[in-house]
Amino acid sequence: MTPDGEPPTPDEVPTRPDRNRGGGPASPTLVAQLPVVLVVGGTGYFGTLLIRELLEFTTGRIVIGGRDLRRLRRARRRIDSRVRERVSVEVVELNNVRSVDRAVAGAAVAICAAGPFQTLPGTLLSSCLAHGVHYIDLADDRDFVNRARRMVGDHSPAGKLPVVCTGFSTIPALSGILAGILAKKFDAVESIETQLAPGNRAPRSRGTVASLLSSVGRPFDIWREGSRQTVIGWSEPRAFDFPPPVGTRTGFLVNAPDYDIFPETFGTQCVTFRVGSELRFLNGMVSGLAWLTRRRVVSDWPRWSGALYRAMGSLGILGHDHGALGVKVCGQRKGIRVAAQACIVADHHGTRVPVMPAVIMVEALLANRIATEGLMPVDSWLTREQLELECNRRSLRLIVQDLQE
Repeated sequence: MTPDGEPPTPDEVPTRPDRNRGGGPASPTLVAQLPVVLVVGGTGYFGTLLIRELLEFTTGRIVIGGRDLRRLRRARRRIDSRVRERVSVEVVELNNVRSVDRAVAGAAVAICAAGPFQTLPGTLLSSCLAHGVHYIDLADDRDFVNRARRMVGDHSPAGKLPVVCTGFSTIPALSGILAGILAKKFDAVESIETQLAPGNRAPRSRGTVASLLSSVGRPFDIWREGSRQTVIGWSEPRAFDFPPPVGTRTGFLVNAPDYDIFPETFGTQCVTFRVGSELRFLNGMVSGLAWLTRRRVVSDWPRWSGALYRAMGSLGILGHDHGALGVKVCGQRKGIRVAAQACIVADHHGTRVPVMPAVIMVEALLANRIATEGLMPVDSWLTREQLELECNRRSLRLIVQDLQE
């Protein structure tokens, strides 16, 4: 934490104006003419990193939205002075419809980077639908993503629906596109296994910790063996073989939007999603929290997310800052059961991965390259070639390989 109690700024991934596609126009008149990208929750860790990436890869004018004007102004002052003129701030209170409507009305794209998503209202999406403004969120919460998808389905627009990208972070947007790349190799998809392997030195936001804790030791439904089954959060450890430098990582079942989206999208009836720390004792600590939850010693771990966030932060000197997302698909090809795997690997600065889908989508929307109306499918919003290009731009690696069954 910084001295004023705010999340640390991700200075290890600086904005580089020389590579900035928008450049950083000197003229206030030109800046005023740029399309507006509203980022609500832009003062948190991932919100700050998102804004830096937007300034590097897009041409938009960024409006940082949040509840605390002093924090908003401090966040703007921390931005590189060579591109700061493209950034302004506005007080936005997600529980205040008027406040949200006022901010959305002047935007081309609105992004929700606030959290934890378990407690957020749907006012930003509702306002975007009403005003015809494209919407993106970084939600990894299953209930929030399902609610957002229902809101789009229930909306009856007077004209064309704006593009809605919910869950456009590591899951389900990147897990979905990796599964989509692999699914093309199969005549029928039987199972999809996803695992996230963050480096321990990668900073965590309080919202990320709260999201993890919301399912630790708690029951939730998944698709497996052709039917819905109830499992317990942070159970059923399983090893996943990632490419170097990550290597083999043990992960544990956690709740995710993929469980509802993948069966419908890929026609599979077996979906799992796991997460695991590179530190075994940290995995063991979370297993202890799950044990306490199952025995009803503690019923609401998210309430303790602040304390656990600080505790995990104290361990940040251990481990590495690399990380990976892996998806393994098993299925039938010409009557033979085969398997394939796709991974996005970060040798360093793994925190670039969670914000990548939102930045790619903003760049495409501002360039009018998106023909989709309404809900953006998670399996086809990017081609393999486009994903590989975007990974290369960020010093990430896309690795797709067939496996021996």
